[in-house]
Amino acid sequence: MKLEATTSSQKSLAMIIDRKPTFLQTFFSPFRQQVSRPQFGHLWSLVLAWTVNVRRSTVFDLSARLPRGTHRTSHGRFLTQADWDGKDLLNAAAMREIKLMRPRRGEFVELIIDDHRIAKRGRKMFGLSKIWDHKDQRFVRGHIVVAAAVRFRNVIFPWRFELWLPKTCGTRRYRKTTQIAAAMIQAFSPPSCLRVRVLFDAFYLSPTVTKACVNKGFTWFSVASRNRTITRTWGVSQKIGDLGPGRIRHAGRRVHMPRSRGKRTMRIAAVDGRLARIGAVRLVFSKRPHDRWKNIVAFATNETKLGARTIVSIYERRWRIEVLFKELERELGLSDYQVLTHLGIVHHLHLCGLAHQMLTHHGMEAVGAKARKANTDITLPSLRTRLESFRADVKRDQLNRVFAHERNKTLCRKIKEFLMAA
Repeated sequence: MKLEATTSSQKSLAMIIDRKPTFLQTFFSPFRQQVSRPQFGHLWSLVLAWTVNVRRSTVFDLSARLPRGTHRTSHGRFLTQADWDGKDLLNAAAMREIKLMRPRRGEFVELIIDDHRIAKRGRKMFGLSKIWDHKDQRFVRGHIVVAAAVRFRNVIFPWRFELWLPKTCGTRRYRKTTQIAAAMIQAFSPPSCLRVRVLFDAFYLSPTVTKACVNKGFTWFSVASRNRTITRTWGVSQKIGDLGPGRIRHAGRRVHMPRSRGKRTMRIAAVDGRLARIGAVRLVFSKRPHDRWKNIVAFATNETKLGARTIVSIYERRWRIEVLFKELERELGLSDYQVLTHLGIVHHLHLCGLAHQMLTHHGMEAVGAKARKANTDITLPSLRTRLESFRADVKRDQLNRVFAHERNKTLCRKIKEFLMAA
């Protein structure tokens, strides 16, 4: 394999990347035990190309230098036909990063589950169906991807992608998105010292998902719809939408929730009860001071001993998966696939997740010892900043290799400075 770095308008400057950069050895080396030797070569080169050439927005261009007797389409065969397991690779990479952070017993890790809708103009792709696009507020043809991400000490890792398939695909077993989410929860096995909280939105608040959490010993946090009925401890049943306004008026308290910029004032009130087919829950009603009463939000959890403010704060971390989707879309081209097969689409999604994890690994290396402090949140730069830093380090690594045996160090330094600025 090779990556050729060239200027976007000229072909005068070229750099062959035929070896993994030295600072990525610790990230890729464990994958040797999970894929074959030829697959490993495709894996590291495609993930590296993903970050330095995504959407042709950088000065890098991908080409292929394959062994004798093979064809360049082996890249495509690796993506659409090879039998490597993207789920295992993504899970192993995420668990390695968490273990490198030296988790302490009793710390919490959050599993965040949500679905992402991808509109596609093609007609021959596998699994296409008519879906509602929330962004454009219209029906489109496309895919629904159920995704799970792991958040630990404020660092988020893509963990798994599942393509939802409609009944028209003719698969042996049709699965709802809630069943896919439950299967993800059952498959999640973090380090034994960690306690798990599962975060999802109102659509996934169902017996299928909550029972999966209980069976694994996880606690869950969600939002309850206004039309659900809660049964109070003394037996009175009431719609959540009818209970909220009175509860906030008579038992609510004003709190200041921290935000990235300043604080937000909210009025919250808690109530305990039971949801049908789900069990005992604590509901926390939340409303901004000047919002309409119909905009009340009801947070629900089975961790009934927590305070109202803590429950709101924990559930708000679910927003990190929305930020993750935006990063994967804009910076790494999550929805830019053009493959037609089911396996090719799933491989594309997990390679995109691996590219994101590689950038996180690179950013964590810069953090150093601060990433190992117990119960301490880690602040990483934005993904775009990490991308720029990563590309500069790749370029610097390749230049060091080129000039490693040159004797005139002063001339080498000046040439490196020129090429780095090019």
